[in-house]
Amino acid sequence: MARPKHLMTEGDRSPSAHRETFDDDFKDMIMDAPNIDTLGVALVEKGFAANLACLDINNSLSVPHGFDLPAPWNLPSRMFRFPVEVCRPEGDQPRTLGLRHPLLADHPYVRHVEALLGFEIARNGAPNRHGYSTAPTARWWHAVDLVMAGKWRKLLETREFTEPDCIMHAVAFGCRYSHHEDKKASGYISIANARKVMDALGSNEPGERSATIRAFSAPSLCRQEKGAEHWPINTGRLSAEAEAWGMIIGIEDGWFRHDRAGFLQWSELGRERYAAGDSASYVQASGQAAFAF
Repeated sequence: MARPKHLMTEGDRSPSAHRETFDDDFKDMIMDAPNIDTLGVALVEKGFAANLACLDINNSLSVPHGFDLPAPWNLPSRMFRFPVEVCRPEGDQPRTLGLRHPLLADHPYVRHVEALLGFEIARNGAPNRHGYSTAPTARWWHAVDLVMAGKWRKLLETREFTEPDCIMHAVAFGCRYSHHEDKKASGYISIANARKVMDALGSNEPGERSATIRAFSAPSLCRQEKGAEHWPINTGRLSAEAEAWGMIIGIEDGWFRHDRAGFLQWSELGRERYAAGDSASYVQASGQAAFAF
């Protein structure tokens, strides 16, 4: 067994001296031993993670709350709060770091990390041995986080960090769900603003409004035992663009409505019109005939 390199003198037996000596010996063993997670140890030593266990659980480096960030890096986006992906070591593959988007190279915290580590972090994520990386998911985080925060204009200003499909999916999400403190329970994004986002993306409104809704899955009742009825909206495998326009048109034309909790669902009118198919008229639940337009 190797002897410790850092021996204490007879006159220095304080607890702090014991701790410093142990730390120095541990660092030497870590650096000298093969297959040791040297990068993980360095990240913990420099304060980027509390310990290796937390580092493996989080799979990322997060910006500390007290770290000053200028615009646009201070936006409430998980991509901006957790810019560095961390892939844990596995087998003969060492721990790696990677940015969740190449443009995050200009992020102040990323520059801070690189300065302390002394090397440039990979720009295209840190995929595991199966090739999976959370970098593509972070593009969705950026879009949906800003829509939920009511910052759709900032989303358009920083669209280079995401993709059009992610933004359109976020628009659909914002139409579907509402903030728990929203007394109106009318969605994270208004229909007027949703239209502005779609227009900024260069997306054209479908000509056949009713056909757009009928491309959705048929309404199906969902009820738990004696609970209230709920008619969830299922879009199947529609494109992000078709889903977003469907939500916008569905709300405008009364196919969908928000319940008291702020969740969008099929309205009674929408269910009747869907059942009528392409017919020019349909029969309402009251027995009265109505035109389907």
